Amino acid sequence: MEAFARENNIPVILRDTRAYLENLCRNLRPKRILEVGTAIGYSISCMLRACDANATCMEASMPNIKLARQNLEVLGLTPRVNIVVGDCLKTLPGLNGEKFDLIFLDGPKGKYLEILDLLLPLLDNNGVLVADNVLFRGMVEGETPIPEPRFVPTVEVLRTFIDRLQRDPRFITTVHHIGDGLCEVRYKN
Repeated sequence: MEAFARENNIPVILRDTRAYLENLCRNLRPKRILEVGTAIGYSISCMLRACDANATCMEASMPNIKLARQNLEVLGLTPRVNIVVGDCLKTLPGLNGEKFDLIFLDGPKGKYLEILDLLLPLLDNNGVLVADNVLFRGMVEGETPIPEPRFVPTVEVLRTFIDRLQRDPRFITTVHHIGDGLCEVRYKN
């Protein structure tokens, strides 16, 4: 799947992100995972192979969904995955308050704040929310200059996303310099 994604310019998690998620799944042992932004099923297959969870995955791209279903079938993971088709901002409310032990957010970066408001009520009290690409190629922390004006709104959203979570007294929020940046969020218990 990694090679196919590279050859076809389909974004998938980086290897160190994969290792982090697999380790998290082994330690957390989630029963229910929610993934927003499934693409071809690479990240969810990595997580499911590291634990015994069932997953709900959200993806808007029909070509990606077709590939994800094929990949999950080959790996024997289909019985453990429910793929919800459509824009997550429209499909997340349909989960009707279900709770998840692990939520992996890897959807449209410029919509992370809107998505966050829909995800937090779905996070179990002992669960973990992980958002990928929060450092956005070094631009969020200013390590890399923003090369084009079209990236400014996304960078601003991600900065606000991190700041909002770090200031929220309900959570312990950690930004890991893994991959393109991972934001890990847990309720204070």
